[in-house]
Amino acid sequence: MKSYHQYCSVARALDVVGDRWVLLIVRELLALGPSRYTDLRRGLPGIATNLLADRLKAMEADGLVERYEAPPPVAATLIRLTARGRELEGVLRELAEWGLASMPSGPGTDDAVQPHWSALAWALLPGRPSPDTEVVVGIDSEGESLRMVLRPGGDFEIHRGGAPGTDVTLTGASMLVGAVVSGLLTPQAATALGLVVDDPRGLLPGLVAAQS
Repeated sequence: MKSYHQYCSVARALDVVGDRWVLLIVRELLALGPSRYTDLRRGLPGIATNLLADRLKAMEADGLVERYEAPPPVAATLIRLTARGRELEGVLRELAEWGLASMPSGPGTDDAVQPHWSALAWALLPGRPSPDTEVVVGIDSEGESLRMVLRPGGDFEIHRGGAPGTDVTLTGASMLVGAVVSGLLTPQAATALGLVVDDPRGLLPGLVAAQS
């Protein structure tokens, strides 16, 4: 992206993150942590391979991401956010909240939906209740399983793949999962629409709050 050539912090920030896809790459790395190039392609439907490569190269030059060689058993080149890149979490939080007003009742026919986007929204949206102790939430949606660890104070981790020992499991369409975790639907309303909730300890109502 060409510079705006304006001595203004907003313009300078947009020089770095204003290109299309940059903040969505940040979203992917915030959601799932260090990722392979193929993981990023999977989480960014619609991006061309050469464009993703160009964006990552520019983000490396701007100090937002870095590559490193993961040891066995992973044994792959991974991409992760730098400390400066992780500072964009606050920007994503504000955008997630601001964008809720533009969310229709369901995705359009051309809209991609991925479960980890809903999981990240759960962790990022302001006003989400924080658990008193660690809670592990499983999400089974669209043929994909995720495991999200919520901790007191708002800390979280999201991992692809299911695992035993979840405290709450949500199974169903990503639209319904996202509506519950964003507060657009109560768990009861989503259950009536087909979401399956396994919550033996009754933790879910305390983790979400419906939007008024």
